[in-house]
Amino acid sequence: MNDILFVAVIFLCIGAGSYAILVTYQLNRKYRLSYLSTYLYFQIFISVFGLYGILGQVIAKRILQQQDSSFQTMETIGHFFSFLGIPFLMFAWYMFIRLGREIIDKKLSSAFNLGYFIALAFVFFANGVVIVLLNLLELRDEQYALYSSAVIFLYIAIEILVLLLVLPQLLIHAPRIKEENKQKATQIFAFLYLFVFGASLVFLLLAIRNRTFLAVYLLVFLSANILPLLYWKAYLSKHFVAPVIQITGVLGMKHFLAEHKISRREEEVIQLLCDGKTNKEISETLFISLQTVKDHIYRIFQKTDVKNRVQLINLIQSYKSEGE
Repeated sequence: MNDILFVAVIFLCIGAGSYAILVTYQLNRKYRLSYLSTYLYFQIFISVFGLYGILGQVIAKRILQQQDSSFQTMETIGHFFSFLGIPFLMFAWYMFIRLGREIIDKKLSSAFNLGYFIALAFVFFANGVVIVLLNLLELRDEQYALYSSAVIFLYIAIEILVLLLVLPQLLIHAPRIKEENKQKATQIFAFLYLFVFGASLVFLLLAIRNRTFLAVYLLVFLSANILPLLYWKAYLSKHFVAPVIQITGVLGMKHFLAEHKISRREEEVIQLLCDGKTNKEISETLFISLQTVKDHIYRIFQKTDVKNRVQLINLIQSYKSEGE
């Protein structure tokens, strides 16, 4: 890899990681869903690991290679970067597992949390001990290379295990989600992550055999999360109504209700629409028929001159900003 291409890869990797974090941050601020906060932490930890644990290792090895350092020196530096990057990777995997549970409205058990972080501490310190022993023992280059390969294959095995913990749960529980749009979105989201993580692992295996694939692997690793993220963003923008402030006691909302001559019952329907409730859920909450709900929503749209829920929420939020 020549210097210009190498620098380009660095900037693309940084850009991909930063973009994923920025998009997730914006979604979290807009929709205020608990799992989006978890998603944001996942993006932060996985990007930090990618930039520090992988890209940092590649840069350090490249510099040492240009200085004609020994193979063992380069491998030792690589192990050092991997060692410091392990906590970020383990926290990223934890957040991904937690994300999968929260999307289907479930939580991780206390026992799982305790066991996971005990395992994290064990892996971290065990890896540190092994690195120290490798430097104390006089090993041949082949033995160093064997350990490096073992670490990579262990990483692959754990990542596959994480995918097996998360993706089947999303696919199994998706049909039980009440909202039909979220059912479909959850299934597609799971398949997208299966595809991008699978592609990442394939390029990692190729990079082990041929270092010319290393740049591709770096780009795939740090940009892999963007595709599922953009899909989920599109789903939320199309089918999910962003929660807004409570109507009662807000001057801007009172102005909105008065200006558009919204009745008390229509106000209740609007509040539930703002909470992201489906027509069926509104019907059950207000103890009215589904057709009555549809009639109320139709009149609300007529009065406010909007065509869908998203436009209605945007209109309400404009009154909110006037009142604050």
